[in-house]
Amino acid sequence: MTISIEQLHEILKYDPDTGKFTWRERAETYPLPLSVIRAFNTRNAGKPVYEEKHKGYGRMSLLGKRYKSHRVAWAMHTGDWPVDQIDHISGIRSDNRIENLRAVTQTENSRNTKIPSNNMSGVIGVFWDKFARRWIAHIEVAGKKIALCRTKSFEDAVAARAAAEVKYGF
Repeated sequence: MTISIEQLHEILKYDPDTGKFTWRERAETYPLPLSVIRAFNTRNAGKPVYEEKHKGYGRMSLLGKRYKSHRVAWAMHTGDWPVDQIDHISGIRSDNRIENLRAVTQTENSRNTKIPSNNMSGVIGVFWDKFARRWIAHIEVAGKKIALCRTKSFEDAVAARAAAEVKYGF
């Protein structure tokens, strides 16, 4: 079961300008023994929420369940849990400022990917085929790879990829 937006606001404070979370003081009417509530408040109230890193994303434990920090930030700011994905516009996965977050579909999110570490050309979708001795350009749209060109010219392959990005709305 997902934590409610109301519960998020009861236990957390989110600063949309910094993207940081702090613990709120728990009320003595909270459904836990008074000694536990007081101990929590002494130890945590007003302090930053510990966010473990998982593949660059912040994750936090709330009421016994893990949540991705950017999804919590979106929920607290908009008042609704995201239906699909939340994209970090800058590509920095730990930057949870609201201006850096946007709700997107999987397709839209995949269009904002970084160049893979094993990419030797420096351009997404352009690579050298050493057997054919040609530059190959391709693009992936809606889960399907589309071949664009096989050419001796790196510049032509890059141009083909750029034209396809415009054509398919990247």
